[in-house]
Amino acid sequence: MTIATVPARDLSRLAELPVDLIDELPNAADGTETATAASARNGLGDSFDRVQAGIQGWLRHWEPQRLPAFTAVRNVMPDGDRGRSALQAAPTRDDGAVRVTASVYDPPNRDGEPLNWSRNWASLAVLPPARESGRLYYRFRVASRLVLDGQASLSLVSTSVNFGIVADAAKASPFHTPGFATPIARPLVGVQCRADAEAEASQVFEGSIAVRQGDTPAMAFVIGTDLLFEDGWVRVHEGSSTWIGPSEPGASGTIEFRYAPAAMLRLLGRLDEPHRVD
Repeated sequence: MTIATVPARDLSRLAELPVDLIDELPNAADGTETATAASARNGLGDSFDRVQAGIQGWLRHWEPQRLPAFTAVRNVMPDGDRGRSALQAAPTRDDGAVRVTASVYDPPNRDGEPLNWSRNWASLAVLPPARESGRLYYRFRVASRLVLDGQASLSLVSTSVNFGIVADAAKASPFHTPGFATPIARPLVGVQCRADAEAEASQVFEGSIAVRQGDTPAMAFVIGTDLLFEDGWVRVHEGSSTWIGPSEPGASGTIEFRYAPAAMLRLLGRLDEPHRVD
């Protein structure tokens, strides 16, 4: 907390108290205070409560943005029919999730490198245009769950999520942002397929980006699943999935955002500045 200071040149002025005026003030106790005087006494301007309530309301409120259904965009697999049929995905819905299953068998004496499957699905969310210049704040949760079974010399399942955002979809693509090729999250890495294995992980991401009035921000998400396997058998059961959702645990399929006008950001930035009385 900063204490306001008064320059020395003003101290002498403050010492000249208007004693005569104070003696003439109405006395509310004996009923001499008039309605006009009471009205003037209360005319101190609006309290800070309304401003504080507005700021607190903004801090608590987030707008939900529904994610379109994910679309399969990449499928790497071993040669042959077994490769095409091993790592499967259920039809996607607009619930922010990708669901996978797998059933793999590898003969013990097969020659060659380990078998590898890698699949990706993408979704693009376009937000409402910014009404004023300022910043866009956003947050979301990334989560994965794997239900596994198997017995093999090598059996590793991993999940990942890539993310990109741009201030205006008319000028750039979120899929082309710097660093998009590197996942922001690998919820589950190298989970081994053992008898009745189950693993789950989640992580919350928050960020912001500067926007101009009329900009239409866009967010890109890519969900990935990888399976590396050799010598034995593996099953990835139903219930295995990766999803995007709000920051608080609950139903998936939405991310959260809010705009902060530049005027509000300037106000919040000044609340901590020292105050002086000149």
